[in-house]
Amino acid sequence: MKQLILLVALLTAWSLKAQKHDYTWVFGYENAGSVGDFNLAPVIFQPDSLAITLSVSNSSIADSSGVLIFYTNGCEVVNSNHEIMVNGNALNPGLIHNTYCEYGYIAGPQSVLILNKPDNSDLYYIFHKHIVTISEPVLDVISDLTFFSLIDMSLDNGQGVVIEKNQPVIEVPTTFGELTAVKHANGYNWWIITAGDQNNAYYILLLTSQGIQAPFIQNIGMPASLNGSGGGQAVFSPDGHLYARYSAADGVFLFDFDRQSGLLSNFRHVPIGDPVISGGVAISPNSRYLYVSSTLMVYQYDLWAADIAATKDTVAVYDGFLAPFATTFYNAQLAPDCKIYLNSQNTVRYLHVIHNPDEPGDACNFQQHGVILPFNHRRSLPNFPNYRLGPLEAGEPVAPPCQLLVDTHSPKPLPAQRKGVWVFPNPASSYIKVVLERASEAGLSLYDTTGRQVRRELLGPHTREHRIVLGGLPAGVYVYRVEQKGGLVHSGKLVVLPE
Repeated sequence: MKQLILLVALLTAWSLKAQKHDYTWVFGYENAGSVGDFNLAPVIFQPDSLAITLSVSNSSIADSSGVLIFYTNGCEVVNSNHEIMVNGNALNPGLIHNTYCEYGYIAGPQSVLILNKPDNSDLYYIFHKHIVTISEPVLDVISDLTFFSLIDMSLDNGQGVVIEKNQPVIEVPTTFGELTAVKHANGYNWWIITAGDQNNAYYILLLTSQGIQAPFIQNIGMPASLNGSGGGQAVFSPDGHLYARYSAADGVFLFDFDRQSGLLSNFRHVPIGDPVISGGVAISPNSRYLYVSSTLMVYQYDLWAADIAATKDTVAVYDGFLAPFATTFYNAQLAPDCKIYLNSQNTVRYLHVIHNPDEPGDACNFQQHGVILPFNHRRSLPNFPNYRLGPLEAGEPVAPPCQLLVDTHSPKPLPAQRKGVWVFPNPASSYIKVVLERASEAGLSLYDTTGRQVRRELLGPHTREHRIVLGGLPAGVYVYRVEQKGGLVHSGKLVVLPE
């Protein structure tokens, strides 16, 4: 009985300390967004209209209770109303920004990272990499500068203002992408780490309540190759004791990490051996199993083994699924529900899922294209550290990085999901989008509060996504009906705001 009471007390303490900054995931392509809420179990991805396109460079942040507060694609910062934040434009200024930001910044996976400032719940740092191309000694893509920008969420009626922007913190070439962080041993400060370009240098920053300390440089392990310097993924184990860096060209560089000093040690190289194009890496919640994706394969390694490379176990082989492009394996992210989600390098609507990553071999339960998003996403996957890692104190239990939850959904399905029809944004001003689960002929009707039909739009049979312009409609509340084959499939209220 005493053990049960202790367990409940510990779980309660962890839940009170829990920082749910990674509980809202935002995906988007051409402003059609999918927003995942991990406060629900299983997670639900709902459609929404975004202000920007999210590509491979992206991150989002929620408040401590898990409610979205802003997101970024490395070009702009967008608040929870899906509006560009005050002073939130022109991150990473320069040629790449001017050329590509319409489609999302191309700085590579993990090129932007959001961290809350220790001891201040209103201030958030965005660390972001500036990308350039060079021609000497060979053609290469590098990050010539690593910036920070600072957000104050107490301003603009709680929607936030960028109060500092594009401030350099690392002014030497580093890999594009591969930017990650872990809690200091005190459980409050942050270590931020990124690797040098084509060398064995690691640049390590410390974020405290006083601000950012200048980076120190550690040279350790193998130098990265030209093709291995960027485009891969780096991650700390959930317990903070290991740092793994993966690229398709070089395989896995694995280190022990000291959360007190910020130093790497005990370098090990785990070659993958596949002639792959790209991939990613993640570590299981219990910090035992390393997962490596290599385009067509996903491997599991046992980090507790004496010979890690010898434990290589294939847990997934790409099954050829097209939607309409190949849903191969790309980057990975441990989620608050203790599952690992993987995206694809192509623009598709699907995510892969490792349902039980703490289990060995096939028991990890890898499900290909197991999550269907409302819209396509363009290689986007939010970049999150373990926000819930506590202080490193002898005898203190380690707070779990995630939480296994029972189903919290209402027994009655949501209408929009039951019929596979989405109508958004709501409220709306200039337009709405109607998205069907499958392309088919349909119709949308709008009625005012007297029951009079004020708009009728036919939705053609050859596309799922339809944009309906609301021009000419007075502001007010309307009822919409979506019909297919003469029958009602979805209805609801629509609030139209003044333009």
